[in-house]
Amino acid sequence: WAQAQKISLCSCSGIHRSATMFTSPLTQTSPALGAPKVQSYSFVAPPAARNGAYAPVTSAQQYRPSTATAASPTAAVASGTKVPDALTKASTKVFNEAIMSKYCGQRVVQVFKEAVRTGAELDQPTKAAVAKGLFTWARENGATSFAHWFFPCRMGSGAVGGTLGAFKADTFIDLVWSSDATIKPFESTFPAERLFCGETDGSSFPNGGLRATHTAAAFTMWDRSSPCFILDNVLRIPCCFVTHYGKCIDLKTPLLRSSDAVSREGIRLLLNMGVQGAKARSAKTVLSYVGWEQEFFVIPADLFKKRPDLMACGRTLVGQLPKRNQQMDLNYFGPMPNKVSTLLDIVEAKMLEIGVPMAVKHNEVAPGQHEMSPIFCVASASCDNNVCFMEICTNEAQKLGLVVLFHEKPFAGINGNGK
Repeated sequence: WAQAQKISLCSCSGIHRSATMFTSPLTQTSPALGAPKVQSYSFVAPPAARNGAYAPVTSAQQYRPSTATAASPTAAVASGTKVPDALTKASTKVFNEAIMSKYCGQRVVQVFKEAVRTGAELDQPTKAAVAKGLFTWARENGATSFAHWFFPCRMGSGAVGGTLGAFKADTFIDLVWSSDATIKPFESTFPAERLFCGETDGSSFPNGGLRATHTAAAFTMWDRSSPCFILDNVLRIPCCFVTHYGKCIDLKTPLLRSSDAVSREGIRLLLNMGVQGAKARSAKTVLSYVGWEQEFFVIPADLFKKRPDLMACGRTLVGQLPKRNQQMDLNYFGPMPNKVSTLLDIVEAKMLEIGVPMAVKHNEVAPGQHEMSPIFCVASASCDNNVCFMEICTNEAQKLGLVVLFHEKPFAGINGNGK
């Protein structure tokens, strides 16, 4: 079980014949939609199948070194080729305080930080300085578009892919309005007003029935407590999302309001408790921190597609319960399958690049279950990082022929996914 080349979702003889609720994504359903026909599939496919469909593996089959070409990340890991050091590019694609100071100046940083604390509106010169610095930095790092990235109430928390953010990519261009040409030329630019606020269709998201034409619009506004970052050549700007009347229809706005309430009442509590010390007496805000973790199952994509219940719900709905329940702890902290290790290495590198301090990755208790988690940070930014992590995981898994299940309980009778 613990051999890296032979880790299987259902390779133990005492489990695979009975744990069909767990092995259901790896089984074939009968034409009559009765009990699934159990087959034992290896999580790490034999060499002949690693570049294509996964095939059933018997316990007698032997594994050989990978014959995949060195062109793919998977082959690089399997063949022992050195993978680029992810730490060398850490925080190179996030517009954090240090980068803002470099491109906007320390005075702008101080004004910006105070505005974040108080919620005050920035003056126009400061807005222009921030937008100019952000645009210069983004273009130097390969960004060609920007996007207001927000979090509508899609009500799909546990489904495949987890919570989904929303955005549309706008190219860094605008018309040269001063031109008197009939067909005006365009130029590369990023006006300050396009950084801080945006407008989009709110009626097509869950919105409480705001379908009237004059109330169909919704507005995005940069959550300045969460830094912008570049992902796939798009500058993402974390945003709140409110209706024409200012009603929130997203997941971020309630979080920010809650954080403000905790800060306000926390300061009152410190004053009423009479806490001594210079720091306590001069405290101006109370920050909320979150350290999330993601546990998830990783399964082959072709086997996932054979299960309509997994595709529709992110969890199995039919199958038998395993005999050993949650006692299959041989997988815990064991070596990862090669393909999963490749996936998590890629995800870790991308997350580090956008400034997320991913600190842990390991096998979880259940077969095929894994975990990644970062060091804690301010709640608003931490929650954004969590959503981004699920998106990156899902996208990168597709490239490797895998699917990541974030549902809290994808398989009955074995360990669920902690969050």
